[in-house]
Amino acid sequence: MQKFITVRHMGSYKANGSKMRPDRNNTGYPCSTSELLKAKTLEYKLKNKVEPLLKRGRPGDYEHTLRAVAYGSLLLKHEIGQRKIVIPALYLHDIGWSKVNFMDFLRSPSFATKRQCVSLADHMEYGALMAREILEEMQYDKKLINIITSIIAIHDYPEAIFSMKNSSATIITESDRLDRYGLAGRRRVNELFQFKNHNEKQCIGIDQGLRQGLDKWFRTETARNLAMKWQKKRRRI
Repeated sequence: MQKFITVRHMGSYKANGSKMRPDRNNTGYPCSTSELLKAKTLEYKLKNKVEPLLKRGRPGDYEHTLRAVAYGSLLLKHEIGQRKIVIPALYLHDIGWSKVNFMDFLRSPSFATKRQCVSLADHMEYGALMAREILEEMQYDKKLINIITSIIAIHDYPEAIFSMKNSSATIITESDRLDRYGLAGRRRVNELFQFKNHNEKQCIGIDQGLRQGLDKWFRTETARNLAMKWQKKRRRI
């Protein structure tokens, strides 16, 4: 499923329409067969661990997480980042929703009001604690656990993430936000915002929020170009 998402919905093209060539020397990717096997084994374990948690969270959180992981893998091919941080963090970033009452989030009509929800802050706090427990159980590197959990604890505050000056943290937040622009992600936004219950003015406001997000939520060229491409396509539909 992830491979299909990567090829079809990420559209591995630059803004000018030319194909992007994978950077085989990028430090974000495992270099040896043994490292690749370790990475795949970790992903398999994480995917199985988070699935039941994410399915207890908001509608579509599990599918959103798989897409975010796929986006993270794509960005690591073209931007600097550590795969050992990015991929585990993306699998784990939203598990905290399984521990909180998120009705205030679902009922908030805009990106700005959702940002003020108690459940938004709570899910990051719980998520960081749960992620630490899961990674320690897997005997993951302690230094990497500290970095991953510190990112999860603020991952929905882009300005705080960017202030970390950490390329892996940037990719994590960008991958999460990219899912608001792809086709499947836009459908999810429609569901989370319950568009059918909103008037035209509110729907326009949410679309404006996505346009504004192009400047607020992205720092790497690859992520911003993808988001811009998908946003322009959305306007034509």
